[in-house]
Amino acid sequence: MSRLRVLLADDHTLLLEAFKGLLAPHFDVVGAVGDGQALLEAAEELRPDVVIADISMPRLNGIEALRALRKSRPGTRVVFLTVNEEPETAAEAFRSGALGYLLKNATGMELVEAVHAVMRGRRYLSRAIAGGDPESLPIPAAHELAGEVDAVERMSEREREVVRLIASGLSMPMVAEQLGITARTVAFHKYRAMEKLGAKSHTQLVRLAIRHHLG
Repeated sequence: MSRLRVLLADDHTLLLEAFKGLLAPHFDVVGAVGDGQALLEAAEELRPDVVIADISMPRLNGIEALRALRKSRPGTRVVFLTVNEEPETAAEAFRSGALGYLLKNATGMELVEAVHAVMRGRRYLSRAIAGGDPESLPIPAAHELAGEVDAVERMSEREREVVRLIASGLSMPMVAEQLGITARTVAFHKYRAMEKLGAKSHTQLVRLAIRHHLG
C-alpha cells in the first residue's frame, strides 16, 4: 500500500527540516516550500494527499493559498500548523476549507494523528483551542460581518495595500521598502486601517484581512 504524500509549506527553513524529520517515518514527504505561491505551484506538480502549512507566509498567506488550492485541487486536505492560538483564526481556517488546525507546540505524534484524521474526513483541532472541538469555535454574527464589509469598503487603496502585505507576513519596514514609502507612513496607514476595521491588535488586523480576502 502506498504511503500518504505530504507537502510542507513554511517560511522558516529550520522548522521545515524539523517537520520533515518528524513526518518522514510515517509519510512520503514529497516537497517543502517557503511561501503560499510556491505551495500552489508545488501542489500542481507533486499532487500531495495532504498539505501541512503555516498561516503567515510571504507572497500568499496560508488561508488565501488554501482558497486557491480548493479550486485547483479540491481533493487535497490541508492542515495548518501555526503559532496563532486565536479561536477566531481557527474558525476562519475551517470556514475556508481546512480540515486540521494545530499549534506549533504540538507533539510529533499529534501531528501524525491529525494527518490520519483529516484523511478520514474528520476535522482536527489542537486541544489547546476550544478544547479541541471545532464545533465550539466562534461564528461571527451576520451584523458583525456586514459592519466589517462596510469598514473594508471605506479603506483607501493605500491602506488595502499595506494591510495586504502585512497579512502576507511582511514587517512594516519590509512593506515600506516594497511600496517605496517610509516605515512611518506604513504605520500611519496600518493604524488608520485598524481604526476603520475596529481591530484592537496586529493579530486581529491580520485575521480580518484574511476573512475579507485582503491578504
